[in-house]
Amino acid sequence: MSEAVRQAREEDFPAGVDLGSLELQQAVETPSLRGGAARDAVVALILGIALVAPLGGVLAPFGGADVDAFAGTGNLDPAMARTLVVLCFWVAALGQLVGLVAWWRGGRMRSGLGTAAAALAVVCAALAAWWHVDRAEPAQLPALLAPIVLTGLVGLVALVARLTRSTGGDARLARRARIAERMQALPEAEQQALRDERQQILEALRERGLIDDGLAVRASAAPMGEWYLLDARAGSTRDA
Repeated sequence: MSEAVRQAREEDFPAGVDLGSLELQQAVETPSLRGGAARDAVVALILGIALVAPLGGVLAPFGGADVDAFAGTGNLDPAMARTLVVLCFWVAALGQLVGLVAWWRGGRMRSGLGTAAAALAVVCAALAAWWHVDRAEPAQLPALLAPIVLTGLVGLVALVARLTRSTGGDARLARRARIAERMQALPEAEQQALRDERQQILEALRERGLIDDGLAVRASAAPMGEWYLLDARAGSTRDA
């Protein structure tokens, strides 16, 4: 029994059934799709680390509460603290640049996470610049400030671009659409196996009273990978 079928038969779904997540679980369990899903997950993880790196750059100088690591009173060696600051902000600058390019090439979809990450980069860069200008030795400033200023500038460009040039599409839905395209491009035998599994999922949900007959019929007729659209429409109906 697949994980998606098990969830349909056993999960409580306190927030309501999410058909898109069940179908996404099917995609994750499909061997020919697993490589692409794993690659997307790794890229998302790396990009996520890069986008939160400026926070690490702000916190790196501190060895504890009210401790100035650069004065030699912290738990972290001052030279090591400076190295971490520089490393974090170079990673942050690269992450903002890669995120900005990916956002542009991906159709400039609206992303609250991407906007928040850009804002975080700007704030962290401003705080870090203020901190180091006031405390670091003049000879150390160029190496410290270069990645900090670059992070702030790229983050500011990304923030303004995301706020003013986003197309209004939803990045999460765009990712789901790409997964749907991959599922629909599978060989017919694999698609039939997934369709058979979808019927098991729908029958289990209907028997448990978690979905009605109308939704089961619509879900059964929906193209492969597009259950998330049924969830979106159901959400819009509930909001109305």
